[in-house]
Amino acid sequence: MTKNVLITVQGMQINLNGSDNVEVTTIGNYYYKNGKHYIYYEEILDCSQPPIKNWIKIYDQKVEVCKKGDSNVQMFFETGKKSTSLYKTPFGTIEIGICAQEIRFHQTEEKIKLELRYDLEMNGEYVGDSFIYMTVEAKH
Repeated sequence: MTKNVLITVQGMQINLNGSDNVEVTTIGNYYYKNGKHYIYYEEILDCSQPPIKNWIKIYDQKVEVCKKGDSNVQMFFETGKKSTSLYKTPFGTIEIGICAQEIRFHQTEEKIKLELRYDLEMNGEYVGDSFIYMTVEAKH
């Protein structure tokens, strides 16, 4: 896979009140080093704010997501294990709990597909089932 990639991230959260969906398509960078896949991209939520820098590390059926900017968090996904993190936002800090139910990773020479299915908690309260679908494609 090339260094310059096209990244599409789709997120969905299902709770008692329905579902929320988010989709981001952007250009980023991909690296493979020491048995780990690294994906980097910037996310612009508001034109008046600096972008949020996103790092995703995939290795040994584990996924690590790190966001830095106005909001900061480092999340860990490992099937069957619960992790907690502090999600720092301009409005305050939220403790989030993640219990990964399923991690699917598939790679070809030109494309990576990552699917995460997990339970999400905020400040100790169950929020709902969440999904992340990511594709990373070589940019020609």
